[in-house]
Amino acid sequence: MVAVGELNPDLILDGMAGPPRLGQEILAGRCTFTLGSSTALCAANLAALGLAVGIVGKIGADPFGEFVLRSLVERGIDASRVIRDASVRTGITISLAYPEDRAMVTFPGAMESLAAAEVDLDYVASARHLHVSSPFLQRGLQPGLAELFRSVKARGLTISLDPGWDPSEVWDGGLESVYGRLDVLFVNRAEARALGKEEDWRRGAVRLAKRTPLVIVKGGPEGASIAHGGDWQDHAGFPIEAVDPTGAGDAFDAGFLFAYLAGRPLAECLAWGNACGALTAAQPGGSGAFTSSAEVEAFIRSKTGRGDRRERAVGEP
Repeated sequence: MVAVGELNPDLILDGMAGPPRLGQEILAGRCTFTLGSSTALCAANLAALGLAVGIVGKIGADPFGEFVLRSLVERGIDASRVIRDASVRTGITISLAYPEDRAMVTFPGAMESLAAAEVDLDYVASARHLHVSSPFLQRGLQPGLAELFRSVKARGLTISLDPGWDPSEVWDGGLESVYGRLDVLFVNRAEARALGKEEDWRRGAVRLAKRTPLVIVKGGPEGASIAHGGDWQDHAGFPIEAVDPTGAGDAFDAGFLFAYLAGRPLAECLAWGNACGALTAAQPGGSGAFTSSAEVEAFIRSKTGRGDRRERAVGEP
């Protein structure tokens, strides 16, 4: 598969007693400088599960960019289509991680300048599946995203999208023109409410499900759900002691896609997503929590009976 999207490192701080305040200083118990960005973290976790993964993105010709490129290669990802652009600086995300959630500050840098015209279409079309993350952070990609999806769809690929949070909270970004070309849409509950224009995340997901075949709603420690046709499926997830939620949603995407591309039932896809997300949240950093699909399978086996799946008509509470 091929992932297209933003590339940057993460500076993760955790172990804080509370949130920072203007004019005051707090201390972190740990600092981690690691590969970041939703696109790269999803790709890294898919590579760890054993898939052949390529990535398309843009970095600056600077130390942050070289760190990202080296990290991708070390994780077994084909980074031959990563663009180095000396006219921009590689972005960075500072993540303040707490066990229950995290707050992030991002300098976009190069991620804003990648344009759809710069994506090697023949390279993307050589894969079975295209995954795109964080279009709200990629202003340069937004205008050509629908055409990119149309082109790769015409070549027989399946497509997944994880829009992520919209820092402007306008919730547009041209997504209305791409829903119909997707096979899988990943959102969390807040994003389901915002994109579905509903106060209730389930109703928001139902509205989104009228425009794309599979809507996956991530609920963190509460598991995940799928709106699919006339059915609704929930998986309660796997209890763990959370350390750092950074990248857990991207690991979920990777686990779900790994099972989905293998043709497994949707209930198993949810289980794989929840397992990868849980393993990632149980350690600091957004990737590296597992190094093979066998590890994830063993984790799921060890938790047998702790996750459940229920089905009902879409729209039921």
